[in-house]
Amino acid sequence: MTCRISNLAIACFAAAALVGACSAPPDIRKTNFEIRGKEGVAKYDPKTGRLKKLDYDANKNGKIDSFSYWDATRCIRIEMDQDEDGKIDKWEYYDGKNKIEKVGSSSRDDEVQDTFAYPDANGFLARVETDSDRDGAIDKRELYVPRPGTASERVLATVEYEFDKTGAPGRRLYYRPDGSFEKSEVLR
Repeated sequence: MTCRISNLAIACFAAAALVGACSAPPDIRKTNFEIRGKEGVAKYDPKTGRLKKLDYDANKNGKIDSFSYWDATRCIRIEMDQDEDGKIDKWEYYDGKNKIEKVGSSSRDDEVQDTFAYPDANGFLARVETDSDRDGAIDKRELYVPRPGTASERVLATVEYEFDKTGAPGRRLYYRPDGSFEKSEVLR
């Protein structure tokens, strides 16, 4: 998450813009509410005519590997099969202004999200939350800060774990800007 928006998202936005920029809309009776191109398929809501889904070949190898969900021009989420094994392994969630809210991933490659990365206001990595036992509660939270002297690099500053039922951490580890361990703190 060192970039402000993923290259895939840019490609999806561009593809959606191209599909929406056609001079004359296609005859719906002939398209079955789909427009097919060499790199993907745009699917529209049959009642409203609004873009609903864009299936896209992000690496241009002839196989659809990313699936974006839309409300007309607003991206809701993008699901990716990065290793092309038929399973989704990355999810990008967007706010109402096509800006990334969080990125989910599966550590076991089984389509179950257990790790979430969140950007800061500038789009750079701010925190990572992990549910290692997959019980629906966060087990570990990593907090990142800007590396001193740089605008875009982030370094691990704090790790929190042993969360209680209210979501408060029981332990906290602190790291120096060079990545070395500084101290441990017991919070309860």
